Amino acid sequence: MLMCSCFDCQRATGSGHSSVALVPVAALSSDGASKSFDRPSDSGATFTRHFCPQCGTPLYGQSSRAPDIRMISVGFFAGQNDWFAPNQLIFARSQQAWDLVADHLPRHDTYRENQPR
Repeated sequence: MLMCSCFDCQRATGSGHSSVALVPVAALSSDGASKSFDRPSDSGATFTRHFCPQCGTPLYGQSSRAPDIRMISVGFFAGQNDWFAPNQLIFARSQQAWDLVADHLPRHDTYRENQPR
C-alpha cells in the first residue's frame, strides 16, 4: 500500500496523489468488459489504466515492468477502505506543498530504491 505523487497520478485523481494497493493478478477477478489506455511512465515502462466503459470508474492500473501486479485505487472502496495503511510516498519530488501527506511516511524522490519499475 502506497501513495504516489507523480504528475500522472495527480492528473488521474484530480488531487495531489493517488492512494493504491498492490494486488497480485491471481487475487483479482472481474465481470464484464473494460477499456484501457496506455501511456509511457517516468521509468520507461508502459502504464495501462483500466476503467469501466459504461461509467468511467477506474478499475486498476498495470505497469509493463510488473505484469503480475495490479494497482487498485483505494478510492474504489470508498466507505469501506479503513484497512488502507500506506507505507511510503513515491515521486515525492513532485508532491504539492498543499497536499498534506503524513510526515511519518518514508519518501522516495521517484521509485523506492531496489524495486521493480
